[in-house]
Amino acid sequence: MAKSLIEELPRIASEGRQEAQRIIERLSSGTRIGLQTNELVLPRKDVSGFFRGQVPNIPNAFNNALDGGTWMNRLVYGDNLLTMQALLAGDPQTGLPSLRGKVDLIYIDPPFDSKADYRTKVVLPGVDIQQKPTVIEQFAYADTWEEGTISYLKMIYPRLVLMKELLSDRGSIYVHIDWHVGAYMKVILDDIFGKANNLNEIIWHYQSGGIPESTFARKHDT
Repeated sequence: MAKSLIEELPRIASEGRQEAQRIIERLSSGTRIGLQTNELVLPRKDVSGFFRGQVPNIPNAFNNALDGGTWMNRLVYGDNLLTMQALLAGDPQTGLPSLRGKVDLIYIDPPFDSKADYRTKVVLPGVDIQQKPTVIEQFAYADTWEEGTISYLKMIYPRLVLMKELLSDRGSIYVHIDWHVGAYMKVILDDIFGKANNLNEIIWHYQSGGIPESTFARKHDT
C-alpha cells in the first residue's frame, strides 16, 4: 500500500530540520566546504566597470573588487546543499564572508516532481552531407524519485531551511513550482517561514497546454 503523504509530512519535516541542523552544527565545528566552481560574471566587452575590460586573477580579484570590498557576482556550479553550506560558512580563499542572514532575495526553480527525465539538445553544425545541423539529445536532469513525492519533499525541505538561514530580516524567497507539487510546497513553506509571512501567489500564465480530453488545460505555473 502506498504511503499517505499527509501522514508522512510530519516525518519529512522532522528529518529535514535535523539534516539542516547537522549541517549548521558542522559549520560551528570548523568544518568548511569551499565553493566548487567560481566564475566571474562580467560582460565580455565591459570597459567601464571594475576591471575595465581586463580579465582579473582569481582569487585576488574577489578581494579587490568594489574598491577593496569583498563581494562580486559569481556563478557557482554544484550541489546546492553543499553550496549553501559554503555560503553560510564563508569562503576565505576567495574573500567571501559568511552570508548567513545577509541575503535579500532568493529565487529557486526546482524540479516540479513531474515524474519525467529531461534532455537538452546539443547542436553540431556541418556534420551531415546536407550541411544541416545535427541534433543530439543529452541527458539534462532526472525528475523521478524513489518514493515519489515523498522523496521529492525530503529533498527540498532541508534546502529550504538553509535558505531561511541565508535570508536577511527583510529578505524574500520566490519559489517557482507548478501543479504537480505546489500544494505540498505551500504547506512546507508555511511550516518553515511562517504562514503569516506568505505575501503572494504569483501566476505565470502561458498560452500552450492544448485542449486535453479528460482534464482542463494546464495554463500556468505558480
